[in-house]
Amino acid sequence: MGNRSPVEEVDQDGLLAVMDRVRQIAADLFAVPVDGLTEESSPDSIGSWDSLNHLNLVLALEQEWGIQFSPEEMEELLSMARIARMVAGKLGEG
Repeated sequence: MGNRSPVEEVDQDGLLAVMDRVRQIAADLFAVPVDGLTEESSPDSIGSWDSLNHLNLVLALEQEWGIQFSPEEMEELLSMARIARMVAGKLGEG
């Protein structure tokens, strides 16, 4: 009801599909189980999410969906929910 997660604010189906794929990509890059990644997962909660792996994540996302992030956007990609929303937003812009 008033307790919606950040991911639920945009198109449900598309965003959930993006979130699933983002989690898979991040799990592979950060060498963590995909089940361990939640919407709130961030560099603060994932030890292997350092600056180099952040760049690798951005590059993997750009390659996966054929999109590009500005340097300012890259700095904002600091949780699974935020990443999924930003990717979904870019996909919707086309």
